[in-house]
Amino acid sequence: MYTVEAIPADELGNSSFLVADPDHGVGFVVDPLRDIERYLQAASRLNVKLSHSLDTHLHNDFVSGRRELAAEVGANIDELDPGRELTIGNMSVQAIHTPGHTPDHKSYLLSEGGRPRALFSGGAVMLGAIARTDLFGPHLAVHLALEALTTLQVRLRALPDDIRIFPTHGAGSFCAAGGGSGHETTLGHERQTNPFFLTTDVMTFLARALNQARYPTYYRDMSAINRGGAPLIGTSLPPLTRLGADEVAHMMEEGAAVVDVRPGRDYDREHIPGSYSIGIDGPVSAWVGWLIARGRLIVLAGGTDAQHQKARLQLLRIGFDTIAGALDGGMDAWRSSGREVSAFESVDIEDMAEWVISAEPMTVVDARDENEWVAGHVPGAVHMYVPDVPHHADEIPREAPVAVHCASGYRAGIAASLLEQAGLKRIIHVNGQYSDWDRLHLAEVHAT
Repeated sequence: MYTVEAIPADELGNSSFLVADPDHGVGFVVDPLRDIERYLQAASRLNVKLSHSLDTHLHNDFVSGRRELAAEVGANIDELDPGRELTIGNMSVQAIHTPGHTPDHKSYLLSEGGRPRALFSGGAVMLGAIARTDLFGPHLAVHLALEALTTLQVRLRALPDDIRIFPTHGAGSFCAAGGGSGHETTLGHERQTNPFFLTTDVMTFLARALNQARYPTYYRDMSAINRGGAPLIGTSLPPLTRLGADEVAHMMEEGAAVVDVRPGRDYDREHIPGSYSIGIDGPVSAWVGWLIARGRLIVLAGGTDAQHQKARLQLLRIGFDTIAGALDGGMDAWRSSGREVSAFESVDIEDMAEWVISAEPMTVVDARDENEWVAGHVPGAVHMYVPDVPHHADEIPREAPVAVHCASGYRAGIAASLLEQAGLKRIIHVNGQYSDWDRLHLAEVHAT
C-alpha cells in the first residue's frame, strides 16, 4: 500500500510530497524544495530509495530541488510527458496535462492495482481554490484562466470522486487567492464545495480567477532560474559567518541590506538604523524577495542563531544565495561599537483610535493590500501597501508623527522600517489585530 508524507514550507504556503511503496522499498518526490534533507530523513525512516523526482510545473515561487535529489541519491529527473506512465514499485504514475496555473502544468495520477488512488495536483486543484493564472503576464491571464476552467470541467472529469488530492499550493501562498489549510482533500469534496468547480459561467469564472492580489517581485525571474538550474547547495550547509559590528557597518556603506529577524516589538525597542524589520514569525523569504534585489548582499541581524539559520533556509529556497553572514552579538555588539541605534513607538489599535479622535496632527498609514483596504479602513488613513512604501514615502508630511498599521502588526513593522529608510523620524508601529477596530465599534470607510 502506498503512503504519502507531506513536507510543508509554511512560509511559502506550499507542500511537497514524498510518495512511498514501503513493501518494495521505493518512492518518489513531487515538487521538492531545494533543501532536501527532510526528504532523505523521511525516506530513511520509511526504508525506501527515492528513485524519481517530479515537478508539476516550472515554479515561480521557489527553487526546485530535483537537481539536488539527482545529485545526492541519483533520483531520475527525466520529464514525464502527459499521457506517459512510469512504474515505481507497485505504483503507476501517469502525467496529465492540466494547464491553467502555467501553460505546461501537469498533475500526476497515482494508481495502485489498476485503480486511480491519488492526484498530485500542483496548482490545478487546491483546497477551495485554484492557483492563479496571471504569472505569465496579463496578455495570457484570460487564456490560462479558460484553460483552468477546462481542466476542472473536462480534463479531470473522468476521475472518481473518492480520489485523494494532494495540492502543492495551499493557504498563504501568493500563487493563489484564498484556499483552505491542510495538505489533502478529495476530488468529490472539491466538486461539491470549491467555488471554482461550482462556477461554470465563463465570465463569472474569469472574474473570480483573475481577482488576485499582487505577488512578490522575485517571482519574475524564478522560472528562469529553475529553467537554467540553480547552484547545488548539498545537504549540509556551512555555518553562517559571524560578522562584527564594524564589518556589518562597512557592508551597509557598500550597499548591503541588513535584515533583522526579530519580532516587531523587539525591533521597535532598538534596531540598526536603515535595517529591514522582517521577523522570522512571518514569511521572511516573501518580503525579502519583494523588497531586496536579487544579488544584493544580505546580513542577518537580531534574534538567535537558530532564527538566523531558519531565515537563511527560507532565502535559499527562493534562490537568494548572497547571505554574507549574521551580526555577532546582536544589538549589544552594535551598541558597544559606539554606533547609533533607532527605536519606534509601539502601540495598540486602541491608542491609534484615541489619537484619531483627539484630532492631533498625525498621518495614519494603512500597509495592507488593496482588497483589505477596500473592505474597510480607518477614516483619514493613507493607503500604502508595503511594497509601495519606498516609492511613495515622500508623499507623507514630515512635520507630524506617522502611525503605520496592517492586519496584525507584522507587515506594519516592515513598512515602518521602510519609512525610516525614507527619512521619516517619528514612526509609530501599531501592533495588534486590525479586527480590534471593529471590536471597539469604531467606524470604517469603505471604498467604492
